[in-house]
Amino acid sequence: MNFSKLKYPKVLRTAALCVALFSFYSHLLPTATAQTVQKGKASFYAHKFSGRRTANGEVLHHDSMTCAHRTLPFGTLLRVKNPANGREVVVRVNDRGPFVRGRIVDLSRAAARKLGIIAQGVAVVEVQQIEKRSPQHPPFILEAEEPELPDLELVATPPDLYGEWLERMKQRNTLPSEELKSNRIPTENP
Repeated sequence: MNFSKLKYPKVLRTAALCVALFSFYSHLLPTATAQTVQKGKASFYAHKFSGRRTANGEVLHHDSMTCAHRTLPFGTLLRVKNPANGREVVVRVNDRGPFVRGRIVDLSRAAARKLGIIAQGVAVVEVQQIEKRSPQHPPFILEAEEPELPDLELVATPPDLYGEWLERMKQRNTLPSEELKSNRIPTENP
C-alpha cells in the first residue's frame, strides 16, 4: 500500500506499526485463564522463619496455610497438588519467592505437611490459581447482621497501692527512700 497518496499517511503508518507490534509481542501478554496449571518444585519454610514478616507485612506462622510466589498478587488463592500421592491444599499468597531456580512456590510447614513433602524437603507439585483477590474487595464478607456484643459490667478500680503507700509515708513523716532502706515490714495500721 502506498501511504504517500493517502490523506492521513502518518496516522495510518502509526496504526499499522501498533498493530504489527501488538501481533508480534502478544505472546508475551499473560493469559487471563484461571485454569493454567504450573508444574515445578515446591519447598517449605524452615522453623527459623516463623515470627518473621512476609513481603505483605503479615507475620509468618508455621501453622498457617500460606505460600510465597514470585509474581501472583497477595491474597491470591492457589490449589497446590502433590501428584505423587494425590494430596491437595489451598494456600494464600502472602510472600515473594522462592528465589531458587526451578522452584515455583514456597509453602508454609502446615501446607507442606498436608501435602506429605516434609520428609523430602523439595517435591514436584502442580499449582493452579483458583481465585484472584482484588484490592477493592475485603478478604472476608461480613454477615448482614452484626453480632450482638455482651453487656459488660464495670467494677470499681483496684485501690491505688502506690498512692496509699505515699500517704502512709507522709503520716509517718519519712521519705520513701528511708522506708525502702529499713528492713521494717509495713503494717496495715500506722
